[in-house]
Amino acid sequence: MTLPLRVTVAPERADAAPGDALTFDVTVKNASDIVEHYGVEFLGLPNGATVRAEPEVAKLRPSESATLTVRVQLPVQPPAPAGTYVVGALVRSPYRQDVSRCVEVPVELASVQEITVRATPEVVTGGRAGRYTVEVANGGNSPVRLYLAATDPERRVTTTFEPPSVDLPPGTSAQSLLTVQAPLPWNREQQRQLTLTATPDLPGAAAGTGTATFVQRPRFASKFAKVAGIAAAVVVLAAAVAVPALLAARGDDEPDPAPVAAPAVSGPAVGGAPSAAAPTAEASSPAAQPGASANQPPPPEAGGASSAAATQQPPPEGGGDVEARVIDLTAPGDGVLASDAFRDQGFLVSADPRAVAVPGCEGATAVSVVTEADRRFLTSSTPDNAADCHNVSVLIDFLQGTPAGAVTLSPVTKDVLTMEVAYGNLSRSIEPTLKVSAEVAKERGGVDWVQVRPRSQDGAATPPVALTSLSIAPLA
Repeated sequence: MTLPLRVTVAPERADAAPGDALTFDVTVKNASDIVEHYGVEFLGLPNGATVRAEPEVAKLRPSESATLTVRVQLPVQPPAPAGTYVVGALVRSPYRQDVSRCVEVPVELASVQEITVRATPEVVTGGRAGRYTVEVANGGNSPVRLYLAATDPERRVTTTFEPPSVDLPPGTSAQSLLTVQAPLPWNREQQRQLTLTATPDLPGAAAGTGTATFVQRPRFASKFAKVAGIAAAVVVLAAAVAVPALLAARGDDEPDPAPVAAPAVSGPAVGGAPSAAAPTAEASSPAAQPGASANQPPPPEAGGASSAAATQQPPPEGGGDVEARVIDLTAPGDGVLASDAFRDQGFLVSADPRAVAVPGCEGATAVSVVTEADRRFLTSSTPDNAADCHNVSVLIDFLQGTPAGAVTLSPVTKDVLTMEVAYGNLSRSIEPTLKVSAEVAKERGGVDWVQVRPRSQDGAATPPVALTSLSIAPLA
């Protein structure tokens, strides 16, 4: 018996991903002996898919053939579950339900991953430890097991997730409690940038990432520490004036007074046992010193201040000449650098994506040495790609207890960068010249850190933060 209808579909199978547009050619031949009308439908597609046929109906005489073009649009969101869909291309007459033919077409829908990681709150301020709630979402089309981790550029933070992994079906989310701990800073606030990762257990799968900030309060506030230091210095200087005066007064009653050296300003104890380095009265006496001149002037009869001035000369104004060091910031060689690459030079270097919002560079917390057009420079980058995010701010943080006494940065291109400076007295300034003089640094208690960023605040149009060298001098 001759079939009244013959159908072929090209291609016979298809591979696709969520959001793809597929095209099929459905060829229909009228094998009957009468004129017939035919339309085509696609059955078994993922939910949300749309189908459009051109023409919608084909009118065929006996033995005539026609090709209907069918366009299928797969949904993007929510993505259809991955797997094989057996789609039926059903051709039938709209007037005679008994005239129909169905051809099966396998469609293989690929697996896609879309993992998002978000910390709540984004910034935690505390002491030695802090806590976050980390929400992980699976926006892909296949179930996945995710392993959670958190790192910081300086590798000073230890992290614990509870639970450490989550199993997520497509379109679902879960939460994990993150506890962070880090050594407590001594005298100034410390900001630690955390990179959160959710890594699938599938080989070669990309991890989802997020960011968080851990702000640590210091053990002692810087202002209180400075006030205490000034008070201690005042007490020591008062002792330096009072002791010689008392000894000079005692010399009016005793026949053979011996000059006593003023205590050193750096001596830690006041009113306690004398320092072993302080000379005794006998050692200071002219009679006890061989070769002493007979014409040596006698000690002053009164006025301890004169005695102190005679035994302790003030340092030269300005602290004397201080020699600066020039550090080649490109010395480590091309590639992503660890934040402590310059620790032996007295500072740490990292990128700070919060100062200038650069689209797509929220996780750019590293620095790299890059060579472009015969120029080598240090710049910002992501932790896994030295070629990305060069217009994110660069942070140079001098080690605790060793603030800089003068700073000069050398850029690749002049007049395109600016520098924010934080000082030991908690003040800040903006330096477009990328330079802090020794006088300014001394007045403000030294330079704690500097942050170099493009002058423009538009991340899409800013020049790269490209630096070649750093000149620093110790605090006088």
